Amino acid sequence: MRRDVLITGCLLLLVAGCGKPPADAPTVPIHPVSGIITLDGKPVEGARVVLVNLQGAQASDISPNGITDAEGRFRISTYSVHDGAPDGGYAVTVSWPEIKNPGASEPEYGKERLPKRYQIPDKSGLVVTVSEDLKDPVSFALTSK
Repeated sequence: MRRDVLITGCLLLLVAGCGKPPADAPTVPIHPVSGIITLDGKPVEGARVVLVNLQGAQASDISPNGITDAEGRFRISTYSVHDGAPDGGYAVTVSWPEIKNPGASEPEYGKERLPKRYQIPDKSGLVVTVSEDLKDPVSFALTSK
């Protein structure tokens, strides 16, 4: 369990940086985004959740993201840890690969444990609209079929 917490913490640090926004970060409103991911009714631990702008991907787009904990809960980070995401509509993708060498400083990822559709923004069927009105956690109930 402690090793899993350490892995999740390391992944968050890699994903979100050192907790300080970059000097060139745009100054757009950021709103907290949290939620839970389940697969066939069970929490998914260690999955990467990414928000992809519904307006169409641009090379300069940011990708707000987070990692699920043991209860399947996640909090989205954009410029700093758990700061949230900018206003807008997002397709949500979820990836949950096997980790071949848990505890290693550089994990090696194996086979994806979720159906491929969950990694494709226009096929995942998962969406969220981020605004100051988004107060409650969002829930995504994934299925293995």
